Amino acid sequence: MAILLALLLPFFSACRRQGPIVAKVGNLVITRAEFDQKISEVAPPYQKYIGTPAGRRQFLDVLIKDKMILAAAENSGVSKSADFKQAIAEIRKNQARQLAQEKDYLLTQDWLKQLSDRGITQVSEADVAAYYKKYPYEISIKDILVENANEADQILKELRQKSSFAALAKKYSIDSYADKGGKMPPMLYGEIIPELQDVVSLARIGEPSGPIKTKFGYYVICKESQTRVPLQKVQDTIRRILEKEKLDQYLRSIQNRFPVEVVDEEFK
Repeated sequence: MAILLALLLPFFSACRRQGPIVAKVGNLVITRAEFDQKISEVAPPYQKYIGTPAGRRQFLDVLIKDKMILAAAENSGVSKSADFKQAIAEIRKNQARQLAQEKDYLLTQDWLKQLSDRGITQVSEADVAAYYKKYPYEISIKDILVENANEADQILKELRQKSSFAALAKKYSIDSYADKGGKMPPMLYGEIIPELQDVVSLARIGEPSGPIKTKFGYYVICKESQTRVPLQKVQDTIRRILEKEKLDQYLRSIQNRFPVEVVDEEFK
């Protein structure tokens, strides 16, 4: 009896882990949990029929057929082939990469939350109100981004001779707004890249400005409009801008603890 129990215990443990079994196909099983999970994945238009006894039985037949195909595949020599082993190795590599990325994301988000809880990146209503008082405008601009100053000078010269900004942007600009004639979405002051902020703020509407050197290249810009917007519309955006500013300030304060070295010559 003791020997019999010892032999049966692994079977009973497996059953407990799997839950109630609906059907068996060779050495494979379809558990109630698997059946219910597959049912939940059926598209909404078919859920009503699947809920009937006939529908559930028909659906079970589909799962049985799938299990039979799997059982036959497992019994074949496919799993020993080089192509199959390589594919599985690639899947495992991708899963490991995804797990590492998700771990890094979770770790980063928890750390950022700690910074906020400690007050380092917290933004108060007073902070938002003060920022809005200084920068209450939503600004629309067009831009042309090129790699060198001479090209930017030539573009600016053509614009002052009344050439079409949109046509020049489509022809020369290397940024993502080129296909839109250089037209960027409306932005608050703090959403504009730092090197352009003061130029855009002081620029006259309709007049091209530049060239402006940035880490991305040389910009030629034209301010299209500057509209005062209600605080309620932009307060969330302002909060994000200020949180980013505080985070950037904190990162600068700890930068000496994490020395940066660009090794690849292409990026130096």
